[in-house]
Amino acid sequence: MALLFCSCGPIAPEDWAPSLSMILLGLGGSTTNPTSLKPGQVVNFNGGQGNVTGTVVDINGDGIADGIALGPANSGITPSNSRPILILMNSGEGEFPDGMDVNGDGNIDYFISIKNDGNITLSAQPNGSGNQITVVLGQGFDTNGDGAIDNPILKQLASDTISPVSTITPAGGTYTSSQNITILCSDNIAPGHIVYTKNGTTPNYRPINGIIKNPPTTSFTVGAEGDGTYTIRYLCRDLVGNLESLHTETYAIDGNVPSVTASLASTYVSNSSGAIDSSQLTWSSNVNGSYSLRSGGTNCTDGTELSNGNIIAAIPDTSTILNAGSLALGNTTIRVCVTSTNNGLVGSYALIITRDDTPPTVTASPTSGSYISLVSVSLTCNDTGGAGCDKIAYSSGTGSAPTDPAITGTTGNITSGNLYSSSIATADLTTTYVKYIARDQAGNTTVVGNESYTVETTPSIPTQVSVLGVGTEIFAQWAPVANATEYRVYYGTTSPVTISSASITGITNTYHKITSLITDTMYYVRVEAMNSLGAVSQLSQEQTVYTTTTPPGAVVSGSYVDVSAGYGGSAQEISGLIDPISNKLLFITSDGLNNGNPSLYRCNIDGSSCIRTDISAGQGNGSYYIFPFIDLLSNKLLVVVRNGANNLRPSLFRCNLDGTGCTHTDISAGQGINSGMAVSAVIDSISNKLLVVTQNGTNNNKLSLFRCNLDGSNCTHVDISTGQGINSGKEPFSLIDYTSNKLLVVTQNGANSNKLSLFRCNLDGSNCTHADISVGQGTDSGIAPTAVIDSISGKLLVVTQNSNINGHPGLFRCNLDGSGCTHTDISAGQGVNSGALPSLVIDSVSNKLLAVTQNVASNSTPSLFRCDLDGSNCTHTDLSAGQGIDSGTSPYALINPITGKLFVLTQNGANGTKPGLFIW
Repeated sequence: MALLFCSCGPIAPEDWAPSLSMILLGLGGSTTNPTSLKPGQVVNFNGGQGNVTGTVVDINGDGIADGIALGPANSGITPSNSRPILILMNSGEGEFPDGMDVNGDGNIDYFISIKNDGNITLSAQPNGSGNQITVVLGQGFDTNGDGAIDNPILKQLASDTISPVSTITPAGGTYTSSQNITILCSDNIAPGHIVYTKNGTTPNYRPINGIIKNPPTTSFTVGAEGDGTYTIRYLCRDLVGNLESLHTETYAIDGNVPSVTASLASTYVSNSSGAIDSSQLTWSSNVNGSYSLRSGGTNCTDGTELSNGNIIAAIPDTSTILNAGSLALGNTTIRVCVTSTNNGLVGSYALIITRDDTPPTVTASPTSGSYISLVSVSLTCNDTGGAGCDKIAYSSGTGSAPTDPAITGTTGNITSGNLYSSSIATADLTTTYVKYIARDQAGNTTVVGNESYTVETTPSIPTQVSVLGVGTEIFAQWAPVANATEYRVYYGTTSPVTISSASITGITNTYHKITSLITDTMYYVRVEAMNSLGAVSQLSQEQTVYTTTTPPGAVVSGSYVDVSAGYGGSAQEISGLIDPISNKLLFITSDGLNNGNPSLYRCNIDGSSCIRTDISAGQGNGSYYIFPFIDLLSNKLLVVVRNGANNLRPSLFRCNLDGTGCTHTDISAGQGINSGMAVSAVIDSISNKLLVVTQNGTNNNKLSLFRCNLDGSNCTHVDISTGQGINSGKEPFSLIDYTSNKLLVVTQNGANSNKLSLFRCNLDGSNCTHADISVGQGTDSGIAPTAVIDSISGKLLVVTQNSNINGHPGLFRCNLDGSGCTHTDISAGQGVNSGALPSLVIDSVSNKLLAVTQNVASNSTPSLFRCDLDGSNCTHTDLSAGQGIDSGTSPYALINPITGKLFVLTQNGANGTKPGLFIW
């Protein structure tokens, strides 16, 4: 039984034929009897996905479904004798065929499964395991799901016009007993079915006459019925349907004639330098007699005699060397004829030797070029001289060309490079070089070929986009995209923004200021990345921004909103963000009335209509140091905390953006109790990793980096304390400097008298350095550090509660490598401990730093210190909006781009420690 894939209309084999875009595949299954399919039934092959369909066909005319013609049904293909056939095989794991030979070499390439729902799939391993294989009409097979063709056999078949060549061993002659006959079908790309008859009639595929067998070889016995004359007629086709000419061989079986056997050291020879230039003939007879060794002809009386003499029974003769130069190109029949001394009868044995002086060729698919997606390079050997390909050797490398591969023609040994067996992967952001050489079975080798592939994949969607509008300008900023050489900003006053909207191109920084806008107007902004080959990303998530007349935090008076959603719980700690998808205010608290579990509050953008949700996913008490993010790749809320219920280890809560479907993951990577004493987190958008920095109590309160996938899986741990001592990792705050792809962590360094320290590492935690950036400030000058990066000037801005200046807010301004630091008291005349628990944001339109603190000098109400980015021209604003004592506990500041306002979330001690929102 064989299964076929093609574009076809009618059902029976005599009524359909292939176009060059179709392919015939065998059908088997792990759960369903393949014979339950009926001729004419239309099926989807790629697991029910896409529009690739096939029609079940009957190949051998017995009325049983034994093929699937892949392609659109009722495509009106004109009947023909040729049919492309890929071969169904049984791996031996079950009753029904479950494997596919797609190149006619007799080996299973892919495995077939029919699922319970009737969908049919190909896979790399039996029973649907391993990679799923996708068939692409007219192209080939994607074997790893990357969308690239790894096996281009269908494309090669589509342009194949060369007929296959078959040989038979032994050739016709007179033999003393029945003979085991082997027919071998060879092709430049992929041999197909062999058809033969044993009764002298003409074999045919349509209408069927004879016996049809799978490639590349078939064996059968001639003469088992007894003495007599037997005529074998045979031919083969390749997988695209090219037919060779008909062959005829006659075998006379006579039990009284001598029995002769013979073999060749090599069936294939070549007259080309470095190839197999000769083949030794070894033969013997079962009786004494005289012999004649003949070339060509059809019997022992014609052809050319090469030698003659006498032979002793059972003693092999090895004296004959068949030199390629003495043979004609192509197939030559070599016949050993022995005349018995006893009865004068003649027995013979005939075999075929092939002279092939033509080296094979190798085709690389795809060919050299620049690509915007990763490609897999397939190498295909073609041989038109008759010997058939033997092997391909290759070498590959990135950045520079590798050493040439080499194959010894006479032996086939690979002396340099690797044996090619599957497609070669290319690398991103570099050039992959591939060199190759092939050998055919006559020992002819190709010259070394070479290809080069420069790959720059389609850029990822820009993420972490933030916008702020003031007056007639909007400042947009985003995280860098790997491989991007240019960014484009699209904007408009109507949503959605598209690539047809107004745009700014040629941006090489990860920020841009849009000018000449209309004030007091709502705008919508999206960002696109482009690489050097011109491939562009999808547009980023749309951001909504209002061009407010008055900068955030600069209004004369603000307002206050109780955002507790009617819940009496205390917000012991609070952090927030804006959801750009729903334009909602999201903030997370450590809920004092719920054992410190994390709670999500989801409000309208003005703080109204808040809804509270417990997102603790069954974890117990005590979630502090809250760092929330929105993963726009999965539209998930990520919340990193110090988890008291997990022995103060770092934890990740991952939820839908409305707070449902939450899961919890311990991301401590095997670190012990107290490994998350204080936590800070950032998202590395280049590698899509979550970077969590902690004060690791398991390691003497030194700095640790936990690096995880965004779902919390595959976390690793690195000590990044770079030689700093006990308590050097206190109160960490982390950022990413994308200009140099560095992780920056500032700490209250307990090993250095609580002064301010900067730890600077690669994004994987390697090559860390430490710098004391306290710039002469004394003991306890680095209390509770918080930081931002001024992208325009390339400065790190850190504000601490600086006890060296009576707990005032102090600004440390440094280069991003920690050099060139300065310090400025930004308290604007406020008193002792006015800088407690600072929280920072930047207004990059107005070039202002906004530092919000719990102003202990003013009864712990929230205060704003608004300064130029170098710390000059500071002003102070009481943000309490009529709220009383302790209304500014644990403030968290953010700028709401939709309203153009400064939002400050606090644990409002004046309102029962409920969460409160101050809007300025």
